[in-house]
Amino acid sequence: MDEADDIRKLIAAVRAGDPEATAEFYRRFGPYVRAAVRRQLHDGLRSRFDSIDFVQDVWASFLALPEDRYRFDSQAALLGFLTKVAYNKVVEVFRQRFGTQKHNAGRERPIPAQADGEPLSPAGSPSQWAIAGEQWEHLLRHVPPGHRAIVELLREGHNLEDIARSTGVSLSTVNRVVRRLKDLAGL
Repeated sequence: MDEADDIRKLIAAVRAGDPEATAEFYRRFGPYVRAAVRRQLHDGLRSRFDSIDFVQDVWASFLALPEDRYRFDSQAALLGFLTKVAYNKVVEVFRQRFGTQKHNAGRERPIPAQADGEPLSPAGSPSQWAIAGEQWEHLLRHVPPGHRAIVELLREGHNLEDIARSTGVSLSTVNRVVRRLKDLAGL
């Protein structure tokens, strides 16, 4: 059997789902495809993608080809085709990540982190909400019932003048309630 027949039979067996043929195909050509990907993989993409991601894309593209579309007369021809597919896969992602405004990796900025390394969340975690709720209840227990409307409006973000106007108390009373809250909170 010549080399062209050997390659055609191997490809046909792989397409038919033969696990032994698939293992043989991968053993023969896998290291070359992986090397082709690693040669082309830009440093800016290495932190975002594993070379195996591209290798899997190469195999998927190869297996999706119609059987009659390409004929490989030698291992070298098949290997040349697979390395070209690998090259194209890496270049396509590079162009997408660095050549377009939408996916431009150069515009990315790191997310600020807390002291423990976790990213900051604008909404807060469930435990942070629970702690804030407990602190709020603690403050309300120490505020006279007549001043609770002032405290509620403060929590909603109203300014001191608006609070004084809407509650019908003087600005100095609102300031006194704020000072008392700061003392209670330890600020």
